Amino acid sequence: MDAKTKKYLIIGGVATVVVALAGFGVHKFIKNRKNRTTSGKQKEREEQKLIGKKVHYGSEGYVNVRSSAKVDNENWTSMDFSHNLLTQVESNPVGTILERLKGEDGYYWYRIKLTKPVGGKTEGYVREDAVVVQY
Repeated sequence: MDAKTKKYLIIGGVATVVVALAGFGVHKFIKNRKNRTTSGKQKEREEQKLIGKKVHYGSEGYVNVRSSAKVDNENWTSMDFSHNLLTQVESNPVGTILERLKGEDGYYWYRIKLTKPVGGKTEGYVREDAVVVQY
């Protein structure tokens, strides 16, 4: 085999490998894109299943119900009671889920309709990791 033929075979082999890797990369990109869409829809369906479910306090024996989806205890120790804690509920069920949302603190929260109104308030927020959902 002469040098020219070897050169063309090597170039052809390298080109084949490059095209195959590019095709594999495109395949993975499309597959991952499809999975993201499916998982997004699946996540939305799972969140919809939560609506109307009852929540109970967790292992602490109570749950803090807040006026917004965040923990704001900055002024807890002073005489300024502008924090967002509405009450601590010690009876089950705490309430019914109206919505699940991600708070600015990075945690997921449930906006709930309280079983028993507190100070005229019928809704509040509880952090997802502080309650148990009754299915």
